[in-house]
Amino acid sequence: MFTNSPTQSITLWDKQIFVKRDDLLDTHFSGNKARKFYHFLVNDFPHIKYIVGSGSAQANSLYSLSVLAKMNGWQLDYYVSHISEQVKSQYTSSTASQTNYAKSLENGANVLAIDWQRQQFSDCEHLDDAIEVLKPQYIERYGDKVLFVPEGGRCEFAKTGLKQLAAEVLEWSKATKQNDVVVFLPSGTGTTAVYLNQQLALLNASNDIKVQVATCCTVGDESYLTAQFSQLVDDVHLHPIILNDGKKYHFGKLYLPLYQLWQEVQQSTGVEFDLLYDPIGLSVLKHHLNNPIFADKTVLYLHQGGLIGNHSMLKRYQRKLAKTNVRKVERG
Repeated sequence: MFTNSPTQSITLWDKQIFVKRDDLLDTHFSGNKARKFYHFLVNDFPHIKYIVGSGSAQANSLYSLSVLAKMNGWQLDYYVSHISEQVKSQYTSSTASQTNYAKSLENGANVLAIDWQRQQFSDCEHLDDAIEVLKPQYIERYGDKVLFVPEGGRCEFAKTGLKQLAAEVLEWSKATKQNDVVVFLPSGTGTTAVYLNQQLALLNASNDIKVQVATCCTVGDESYLTAQFSQLVDDVHLHPIILNDGKKYHFGKLYLPLYQLWQEVQQSTGVEFDLLYDPIGLSVLKHHLNNPIFADKTVLYLHQGGLIGNHSMLKRYQRKLAKTNVRKVERG
């Protein structure tokens, strides 16, 4: 099973940046999902027959969990807030095999949209609340044969893979004599960032290397991300630094400046980044690159993987660009 991903040196905005290429870990398990689900790949769960997850119908975690379930002979029920007609159409399109949703269905996953009109969900505000409502039904029916994986892999199981990642970062830092390192990555639930920072502190107890984790929000705001950190790690001294570029982003929404930045980085470095998380991460990194947090330090950017999802994101951006160009012509 995969362990160490390569680290590549690139030059961005006149500064050397190292990229931890977690997109190259494995065809089916890459990026932060590979790290968070690593526990399930290296441990046996002989009693488990069913797995219940939740998130977006286009999420990388959906595809990764579907592969995990198929490998182990488990049935995956994956709950989403809704499934758009556009996403549903992916399954019947000629390019279906290139999307997370379609690939997951091919792997046998049940992707189920919550019926928010049902009485049992009347008090639910979020998808997590709906899962809590459904849990007793699964436990009553399947007992200890069912495994619940929170949205984005936000659970204790994620520690196993993040400990492995922390060890790789420290090993690389020592081997290349990088003594003051900032590991930077964009965060959704913040699981990868906070557990990585915690495990780096535990493994680097002697402080041989100065290493810290910095991150930015792609979901919610800084207060949301801080709350997510606290749910997983009580000690606030082990929480990552949260940065922003002065802009507010809505998860999954298309932003043409971010797309243009993504294109710029790919053209100048030859590295394809994820289109959902990485553009925000790269924008925040660019904004702060000459500030004290990064100045005179080694920057290690953690690639988010999940490139399978780029196909559907590119289609969305192409449609948005086409509409934008039409409006420009009409105004002209």
